[in-house]
Amino acid sequence: MKKIKNNDILKNTVKNDCDYILKQTSLKKFEDTKVLILGGNSFIATYIQLALSSIKCKITSISLNSPKGLFKSIYNKKKIKFIKMDLTNEKSVKIILKKKFNFIFHCASYGQPKKWQGNELKTVNLNINLLKLILDHSVKFKSKILYLSSAAVYKIPKNKKILNENSPLGIGQFPGEIMYANSKIIGEQLCKIYKKKYKSCVFIARPSHTYGPGQDFKDQRFIPQVLKRALAEKKIYIYDKGKSIRTWSYIADTTIMLLNIVQYGKSLIYNVSGESHKSFYEITQYISKNFNNMPIKIKQRKLNYSNPKKTVLKISSKKYHQEFSHKKQINFLIGLKNLINWNREWQKLK
Repeated sequence: MKKIKNNDILKNTVKNDCDYILKQTSLKKFEDTKVLILGGNSFIATYIQLALSSIKCKITSISLNSPKGLFKSIYNKKKIKFIKMDLTNEKSVKIILKKKFNFIFHCASYGQPKKWQGNELKTVNLNINLLKLILDHSVKFKSKILYLSSAAVYKIPKNKKILNENSPLGIGQFPGEIMYANSKIIGEQLCKIYKKKYKSCVFIARPSHTYGPGQDFKDQRFIPQVLKRALAEKKIYIYDKGKSIRTWSYIADTTIMLLNIVQYGKSLIYNVSGESHKSFYEITQYISKNFNNMPIKIKQRKLNYSNPKKTVLKISSKKYHQEFSHKKQINFLIGLKNLINWNREWQKLK
């Protein structure tokens, strides 16, 4: 792992996460293999590369932008070959895919609701066209593919039922989500076709709301934005009452589950979630307590990339836990504290 002068982030929070990941999963099947990571700068991809950098394997990482954020701080040229590329450019991707890869992680998509706006066509392209190229590669080279789908594919239930992999799928609640969710669903259908027709070794993971170190102030998701307000603006505010409930998963646990699935999975589709079902307002309260009970203000503003109505989306990863021995998960408050402490240090280094 690359050392950064006067940087305690890797020494403490992120280093501890990496140690935790390595204790909870075996990376044996990755030894001496070639691994392709698509969307290398992304949050989840960064942690995958953090773990894989600890063993002997050749990692090729591709992203639209040069290494940035947490990925830049863990990026080691001796361990990771980085390529700056627009993954919607089919010709460029085909050149890369002429070479054999044993594992391919498809993490290239817009996981932040605010980023769906203005990127609708690229979202569709990445989730469908790029995926098809990867699946064609898997047929030729017998690669193992992990496709990151999303819990956003589920239909919001009218009751508080906990959803499993067989629960009904939906079409999304607002324009950006409709494009995102449906392109993910079509991507999943492609995976099913290739698995059935060509016996491709492909896995679909549906992560729930993932949080943790690496989500800095540029991340437009809910928790890092509330932290930005508390740390930088010295005030906490949200844009509705925050009654909607989601299932939250700490990044290290998400990473363990994904690494286990792509190596040893027996099923096609897995929910990848934590066990914490919390409302956005509850989380805001936790953050407030970490900042000497900083007052919470509710501002009335209609956001066209989120649903203002109360919705409950509780996700179960029971199937995963039936297959794997990894039972331990980071407590939500501990994970949140890690994210807060990481951001405090990260902002000093910038």
